[in-house]
Amino acid sequence: MNNPSINDNIITISTINKMNFKEVKGYKSRIQTFLSKELNNYSISVDVKLSDEITKSSYLDSKDKLDLLIKDNENIGKLITELKLRI
Repeated sequence: MNNPSINDNIITISTINKMNFKEVKGYKSRIQTFLSKELNNYSISVDVKLSDEITKSSYLDSKDKLDLLIKDNENIGKLITELKLRI
C-alpha cells in the first residue's frame, strides 16, 4: 500500500492490487469512524482507490528477480560463483 493522500477532508487510500482494494474497502467505514472519533472531525471522508501505477516489483521471469537481488547485494553473486551454481 501507498501512503494515503489528504485533500481537504478527503483521505484517499491507494491500494496496489485488487485483493488489497477489496480488503481495505471492507474496512472503510471502520477506518472512517475511527479517524473521525480520534481527530474529533466528523466531516472526514475516506476514499479507497486501486492504484494505476505499475509496481516496480513486476518481473518477467526468475532471471530478472535474481539480477535485481545480485544488484542489491553483491554477496549473492559471489555466493553463486563460489558454489558454482547454475541458474
